[in-house]
Amino acid sequence: MPELPEATLKAAVEVDHQDHEALVAMPLLSAEIVGECRFIRRADQPDTADTGVTVIDQWQGRGLGSALLTRLSERALEVGIDYFAAEILAENRTMLALLPSLGWVETESLGPVVTTRVEIADPPRHSGQDFLALLAAAARGDIVSIPVLVRRLVRIPDELAHIVRLPVTALLKALRPRSPDS
Repeated sequence: MPELPEATLKAAVEVDHQDHEALVAMPLLSAEIVGECRFIRRADQPDTADTGVTVIDQWQGRGLGSALLTRLSERALEVGIDYFAAEILAENRTMLALLPSLGWVETESLGPVVTTRVEIADPPRHSGQDFLALLAAAARGDIVSIPVLVRRLVRIPDELAHIVRLPVTALLKALRPRSPDS
């Protein structure tokens, strides 16, 4: 689309973080948006939201769509959304294969389009907390690049690998939950 219609542009920017949430991904030290995902709660089914994700071609196949949808799923559960609904082109096998990682999936094929409904699963307890602890350590300047095993452990996309490099003891300290007194 060379130009977005006014109604589409208005709908895209009116995010209230309850019924309409949008997340974007940007590489470090860049203002370029390389991925975006959102949900919009259905008025007639308040426990269900239509969802979508877009990742630019150069960033596809790196786990960015999965990371965005995982965080979007966590956010949806926080605001009382239990199901995602989406229409996906049948040829988009990557996206169709990704959906089961979010929860139980029901599909219906209608020609070139697959209508999906995902019952969002509860996220693992520590996935987001560990990642946030690593980001906080990076913000303090304690981290330069993330070792491969840690990236796999907390499901950090390889593109973020240059955030952390520290001795194991410092890494464990960054991951350790802090007590309210510290």
